[in-house]
Amino acid sequence: MWLKRYLALGPNRPLWALLADALLAINVPTYENNIPKDLRKNCYLQTWTTSTNSRSSQPTDLLRMIKTGHKYGLRIEGLAFERAILRDMPIWYHIFAEPRIRRLTGSNTSKCLRSKHNLQTVGEAEDLAAPLIMINGRQSRHRPNNQCNCRDCTEIRVTTNCDHPHLCMVRAQELLDTLPPKWDPRVEQPEDVETDLTSIPKTREEEIFDYHLTTTGDLSDIFRIFTNKSHTPVNETYVRRVQTDSLDNEILAIAATDGSCIDNGQDSALAGAGIYFAEGDPRNKSLRLPKMAGDTQITQSNQTAELLAVKV
Repeated sequence: MWLKRYLALGPNRPLWALLADALLAINVPTYENNIPKDLRKNCYLQTWTTSTNSRSSQPTDLLRMIKTGHKYGLRIEGLAFERAILRDMPIWYHIFAEPRIRRLTGSNTSKCLRSKHNLQTVGEAEDLAAPLIMINGRQSRHRPNNQCNCRDCTEIRVTTNCDHPHLCMVRAQELLDTLPPKWDPRVEQPEDVETDLTSIPKTREEEIFDYHLTTTGDLSDIFRIFTNKSHTPVNETYVRRVQTDSLDNEILAIAATDGSCIDNGQDSALAGAGIYFAEGDPRNKSLRLPKMAGDTQITQSNQTAELLAVKV
């Protein structure tokens, strides 16, 4: 329960968790001392580790909390996350960034980002680097030099007292470029093509299958326990776009699915599924659940048959 409350990283985070952040950031192994203390925000969201040695000065309660997380396989896991979550992640020492991000923190430009711009998150880095984006092969009014007097550079000079806005924009972009596609808010994400399920009308008491891959909410919602430690999550994006002859031909098709099983729960069980669009529709079909998929035995059950129908 302590760990769950500590990882409540949304607006209702308990006050004691802020104190825990500071204590965990102070009590680190000696090999982490090269990471500036002001950049150690959360050991579950960044690549630095806190001390788990019982002989360290780590408070007993926090030490127990961290070890509990290790014991039950706590980590960030999910197929995709909404942009609000991606943008809330800390940019410095981002847990999924390429290792070279560590080399980007010690330069004078990075120190300016930290001290004058107070840049902390992925979203702040994205906003700062926005004037560098090319749209239809053309850049914004920004000019790639530190003497640029575009609106963005002028505002940066006034609000942060930064002498080299362009260099800071470029460094913010370099930080973002270390992120894999799954964690980069600038690239296409599954949420871009996921339909609003609440807009689908219900004619009876049917349950609408939620095919969304995207985890929504805030940073509190990205953690899982009982994870498979031998499995490394993929950091590529899962964008599933419907293929049609023309973008103008995309239509929403509604189908009903169900599964059925004979002798459910017994060795003799046989399962199948049905897919129904409309009376007389040629796309209607019935399926028998295979007993094997390669070398893997498939459980014969209603639930497995329903999954097959949805997959087809």
